[in-house]
Amino acid sequence: MRSRFLPFGFACFLCLLFGAHVLTDHALADDTPSLSTLLRDLKQGTTVEVPDGTYTTKGCRTLQGLRGTKEKPIVIRAKNRGKVVIVGESGFILRDCEYAVIEGFVFENDADQQCVMLDNCKYTRVTRNVFRPKERARPRHWEHWVTVDGARSGYNRIDRNRFERKVNRGSPLFVRGDDAALVCSQRDRIDHNHFRDVIYADRENGHETIRTGGNDLGASGRSSFTTIEHNLLERCSGEDEIISIKSSDNIIRDNTLINCRGAICMRLGNRSVVSGNVIVATEDAPGVGGIKLFGFEHQVTGNYFSGLTGTKHEAPFSLIPGMHDTPTTENIGKKYDDMTATAPTRCTISGNTWVDCAPLQFGYEKEDKKWPLTPNACVFTGNHVIRTRANPKPMVNLGAVRDLQAKDNTAYSVQASPQDAAWTSWFVWEREKPIFKMPVQLTEADVGPDAAGDD
Repeated sequence: MRSRFLPFGFACFLCLLFGAHVLTDHALADDTPSLSTLLRDLKQGTTVEVPDGTYTTKGCRTLQGLRGTKEKPIVIRAKNRGKVVIVGESGFILRDCEYAVIEGFVFENDADQQCVMLDNCKYTRVTRNVFRPKERARPRHWEHWVTVDGARSGYNRIDRNRFERKVNRGSPLFVRGDDAALVCSQRDRIDHNHFRDVIYADRENGHETIRTGGNDLGASGRSSFTTIEHNLLERCSGEDEIISIKSSDNIIRDNTLINCRGAICMRLGNRSVVSGNVIVATEDAPGVGGIKLFGFEHQVTGNYFSGLTGTKHEAPFSLIPGMHDTPTTENIGKKYDDMTATAPTRCTISGNTWVDCAPLQFGYEKEDKKWPLTPNACVFTGNHVIRTRANPKPMVNLGAVRDLQAKDNTAYSVQASPQDAAWTSWFVWEREKPIFKMPVQLTEADVGPDAAGDD
């Protein structure tokens, strides 16, 4: 389904209590009429430190045209991290800004508007905040919490934030660009964030935890070069796409997903790299998946999966058939529909480890009339599939695929290895349980507002 949310141009930035004491350029400014007044003339190197308290926003103005530099950014931050709470109609909107920083706030505003929106911003940073806006039982539209929009957006960083409990449709974090102009936001970085408790929506579409790109951007092959790394996702189970990639040339690496229903999905676009992620289930729950591919020439390498229970779209790994057999499609704009997807083609899956997982899914056994084109010319090599517990299901569900190369993989099972399945020839079967070391998982100490480091 196509995502929609209201324009934020008429939403406010700040209309706050009178008489606040604020530090600007590190000098105490008493008797300031309002923060809104103070923030009119922000210049290179200015730092505004907001005193502890709860601030109510109303319809107001945006911050526009701020021009910091790498050496002298414009910083708007809580004087004491986590002690400044933003409530009311909306959060912060920055438009056409460079080298600005939003740091240390707690956003509890009405989720009808974003907590932070970066519109045509570059080198802007959103760091060490907590996002828990107030969602209504009946949302008025899709409720995205932090968004990056605009054809001139790029090089922004969203890091060390915590996103807490999302129920309504929309994403905690959505990095997009401009759908109409077919331009992605470029080279943004999403790192060291803590996402937790995106509530299962009973297969309703539009509940992805992290999104990059968009339907038309991905289907037309536009590149965003987004990096998503070192994030911790716990119980992020809104739908079958946990991290939804709808653009080309992205990096998704070294993230930890724990008990998340769904999968990391290369939904639209090509040439993304998914590496070094740890995806585990420590609880017995259905639908906990791994990585799902559509599109051309993705690389899936060095990932670790344990205890995953999902099937088909939520499988521990899946190559799903598609509607198209080309890296781009004309199915954009009015022609786009929910089934627009390219069959995975020339993708490489190497050096990954699955331990005590449900079957890996390669194509479908029966033809899908909506997605008739099967995975094509993919390579599955140097992987390890391990069963330390008895499981009546096969290690692989092998459906229709074209020109699949499967070699130099190893397998181990406490049960006798099957002899009559075509996929058994993909593996060298170990007689003894192999020794493997589980990668280090990210914990709450590594991510979020209180994490060490500031790289």
